[in-house]
Amino acid sequence: MLRRSLGFSIFLAATISCARDDTASAHPRKGSADPDDGVAPRPAVISPVSQPYKVVAVAGGGAINGTVDFEGSPPIYQVVQPTTDQKVCGNSIVTKNVALSGTRVAGAVVWLTDIRSGKGFPLERRFELTNDGCTLDPFVQVISTNGTLNVSNDDRALHTNKFINVGTGQVAGLAPFNDDGEVVPVDRFKEPAEIEVVCEQHPWTHAWIAVLDHPYYAQTAANGTFTIDGVPAGKYRIRAWHPSLGFVDDSVTVAAGQSTNIAFRIQKAAPAAPTTQPSPDSTRAPASTPAVPILPTASSTSPTASSTPPAGP
Repeated sequence: MLRRSLGFSIFLAATISCARDDTASAHPRKGSADPDDGVAPRPAVISPVSQPYKVVAVAGGGAINGTVDFEGSPPIYQVVQPTTDQKVCGNSIVTKNVALSGTRVAGAVVWLTDIRSGKGFPLERRFELTNDGCTLDPFVQVISTNGTLNVSNDDRALHTNKFINVGTGQVAGLAPFNDDGEVVPVDRFKEPAEIEVVCEQHPWTHAWIAVLDHPYYAQTAANGTFTIDGVPAGKYRIRAWHPSLGFVDDSVTVAAGQSTNIAFRIQKAAPAAPTTQPSPDSTRAPASTPAVPILPTASSTSPTASSTPPAGP
C-alpha cells in the first residue's frame, strides 16, 4: 500500500510539473508588478476596430496594384557594438532594416484601414520570425489575427523575445529560448495591433508586426510593388507603412472586376550621420527607446503623411 501511494505521489508531482511548464509557447507575465514588463502607450499605426470583420461573398472583386517609394535621403544604418555574446553576435552589427531599390521600398506593409467585410482568409495562417545573429528576421511583417507565429532561434545563445502592443504598452507575450534549434509558437494576437518585438538580452534587437483582422493587405516586393485582390467595389482608405521610414495614407476607389493603380510616396528626413550604439549591460530591452524609429512625428513627416492613425485597423 505504501509503495502504491508513493508511486501515485511521484506521478502527481510529475503531472503538476508538466502542467506548469509554460515555456512551450509565448506567454504574458502573470502576477508581476515590475514596471519594466510594459512601457508607456505610444501612437500606433493600427487602431482598435469599431466593429468585427465579416466574411461575405464577393462577386466581381477588383484589385489594387501599386508601388511604395521613399523620397529623401536614404536612412543611415545604425552600428551596434555588442558587449555580450560576441561569439554569436559578433563584434559589430549593422542594422540594415530598410531595403531600397532606387527609391522603391521593399517590405513595406500596405492595407485597407476601413474595410469591414469581404473575402475569407487564406487557409495557411502560419508565420515565421527568427532570431539570427542576435537580430530578428524579418524586421517587419504583417500577420492575421488568430494566426500562429512560429518564433525560432538559430543562435546558440539565450534570447527572450518580448511582444509589446505599441498602442497599449502592454506585453502580449514572451518567447524564451535557451539554445539554437528551438521553436516557440505564439498565438496570442487576437485583435488588430502594431506589435514591437524586442530581446531582453540584446536591447538593439527589434522587429515589427502589423496584426490585422482582415485579408486585405500586402507587403511590397523587392521592386516596391504590391497587389491586393478580391476587393469589393467601393471607396476605401489605404495605408503604406515601414517602421524605419514612416507611413502615408491615401484613398482608393475600386470598381467591380477592375484594377486600379496607386502610388505611395513616404517622405522623412534621415539622420545627418551614422550612429553607434554600444550594447548596455542591462538584460532588459529598452522598448520605450528602441534603436529604430517607431512612428513619424509631426515634425518629421511630409504634409501628405498623416501622423494620426484612422479609426479602422
